[in-house]
Amino acid sequence: MHLVIDAYNLIHRTMELAMAEAQQEGGGRRALGMALSLYRKKRRHKITAVFDGGRDPDGGRATLHGIPAVFSGHRRSADQVIISMARHQGAGLTVITDDRELARACRAAGAEVIGSGEFGQRLMQVAYAGADAGADDDDAGWDFTTKKKGPSRRLPKSQRRRQRRLNRL
Repeated sequence: MHLVIDAYNLIHRTMELAMAEAQQEGGGRRALGMALSLYRKKRRHKITAVFDGGRDPDGGRATLHGIPAVFSGHRRSADQVIISMARHQGAGLTVITDDRELARACRAAGAEVIGSGEFGQRLMQVAYAGADAGADDDDAGWDFTTKKKGPSRRLPKSQRRRQRRLNRL
């Protein structure tokens, strides 16, 4: 799975990253790079962070703690860069943003969209946990109860696909 992150959107939606950005300019970017680096050690996803602006008017590439970062430049917005990535990669892409217009365009291109707030919580859990975030290693084996869970209800296909993506995060 390839995660493409609307970086400033995620920084402003995640309290810890927003505080780092408020303390000093570029602090949120560095904190995001460190958190994504820790996240990638636990979850082997391809990750790309897309930022607005940059030094070069046409945009450029860099790395933040080993995470590829794309800067849109002054001529394009990060949203335009993300939309073009979604059009090229389609269904294999998961976009992290809370921007409604960007989300709508990415879904139209076939990409899955996950909210920045939801991903930010998972990101911070993994970053703080250090060793093992969310793994079920303490499985005791077979549960011998006969208690029923209630009537089955299958979610629509789009929601099942979204839930599978969320479970992989």
